[in-house]
Amino acid sequence: MQEPEARVAEFFVAKPKQIVTVEVPDRDGVAVQIYDFIGQSSHYSSSFGLQWKKYRAVQIDRLNNTKATFAHLKEGIAQGDLSVFDGAVCLEIGSGAGRFTDYLVRFCKTVVTIEPSEALTVNAALGSPNLVAAQADLFQIPIRRKKIDVVFCRGVTQHTRDTKAAIKALFNYVRPGGIVLFDVYPLRWYTPFVTKYWLRPFTRRMNPVRFTKLAERWVPKLLRFKSRYVTPFLPDNNWGRNIANQIVPIADFTRSPHFQDEQTRILWAILDTVDMYTPRYDRPMTFRSILHTLDSLGARDVKANKTTFCFRAVAPG
Repeated sequence: MQEPEARVAEFFVAKPKQIVTVEVPDRDGVAVQIYDFIGQSSHYSSSFGLQWKKYRAVQIDRLNNTKATFAHLKEGIAQGDLSVFDGAVCLEIGSGAGRFTDYLVRFCKTVVTIEPSEALTVNAALGSPNLVAAQADLFQIPIRRKKIDVVFCRGVTQHTRDTKAAIKALFNYVRPGGIVLFDVYPLRWYTPFVTKYWLRPFTRRMNPVRFTKLAERWVPKLLRFKSRYVTPFLPDNNWGRNIANQIVPIADFTRSPHFQDEQTRILWAILDTVDMYTPRYDRPMTFRSILHTLDSLGARDVKANKTTFCFRAVAPG
């Protein structure tokens, strides 16, 4: 195994502010090093760190016996083509607790995973010999771009201060002709009327720990209320389900084909409800605006899904 200095020099153009050694969860005595390019300063992603550390195993397929994350990786972000990862050096931006990292280390030659929050310390893939873990801000990743074949960024861009600038930044971290995979929250005509956006100005000012405790207490009760008193009185179609989601504005995986266990559905609902209401930023974009952004960058071979708002493009050069 390479010494830390050599590993840093191989993938980064700057030295980290510190190198932190952490024990790998569930592997007694195994420790790894995390390269910290943020230091002691606070970061707006701290609420994500709290939720992922507490609910580390919820979205890790091999820990919860589901294929929900794999399905989203393959059919969502990768748009049906996992071969893009074969033999690649992949830069994953915003890994959280490692729900996708856990697969990427299997598919890729090397994965450099970036996460600004403390969630990185419980990443499910820590300890993998082909994983390089670093704390950094999306806009300030000192990566050697010529080393990166694929940039993978899921569930992150809209949670930055400037979604369009975040998309542009992704293309600065991949070699010319490399591939960028990302998604964005959709901004559609009805988005301003979505209950979540009316409540977020208040909830995002709450202490994330307090809000999480409230979610743990109330989400299961609200799910039962919804199933008994709301859903039965609405049409069993997309329109009816969307109305129900606005009346009871919490995450709901009742109809998900991936979960047979009720407790698993409840845990996902709690986690996603916290994710809906606690982040500092939530800035969706229109499909057209995203395509215009990619066009302005000179991105080629754009593959875009208007339903999932997942995008794949080849970097210019």
